[in-house]
Amino acid sequence: MSNSRRLGLVLWSLCAMRLGAATVSVLVIETGLPEEAGAGVYSGMWESGLLDVFFDAGHIVSNAPVKRLGQKPGGVFPEEAWPEFAEAVEGGADFFILALLDYAAPAGELIQKPRQVSLRLFQTRPQRLLYEREYGDTGTGTPEADYASLKRAARGLIPHLNDR
Repeated sequence: MSNSRRLGLVLWSLCAMRLGAATVSVLVIETGLPEEAGAGVYSGMWESGLLDVFFDAGHIVSNAPVKRLGQKPGGVFPEEAWPEFAEAVEGGADFFILALLDYAAPAGELIQKPRQVSLRLFQTRPQRLLYEREYGDTGTGTPEADYASLKRAARGLIPHLNDR
């Protein structure tokens, strides 16, 4: 095979691989924590885990700062997430992942781990829900085991990027 033919094959391969990459934006929303409470460690773990998994899969990832709401939002796409969604679309994101972490606990009880996590994968143009999965009683082991578990959950979103 000639050098120019080899070079062409290499360039074509690089372009083909690049076409498979999607731009993914992540937003983590915490609920059930008092306003004065510090940042949730598990919120950071979920954010980091989602970014790591999609980056390792070859996608371009970005994120908005973790957002804290007083109560669990209603609807498939919370109104409070629109500014971050609009910014992601403006930045060229193909997909938007919304991770809703609910730390709600009985009155007076302080918890460190979310009781429920909802992962929602949206296509940005046109905006539509592609996949949703709920997880209850998250974080049942050590932080390391919990991180490995949440990364497995994040990997479950990747096949649904092709659902568009």
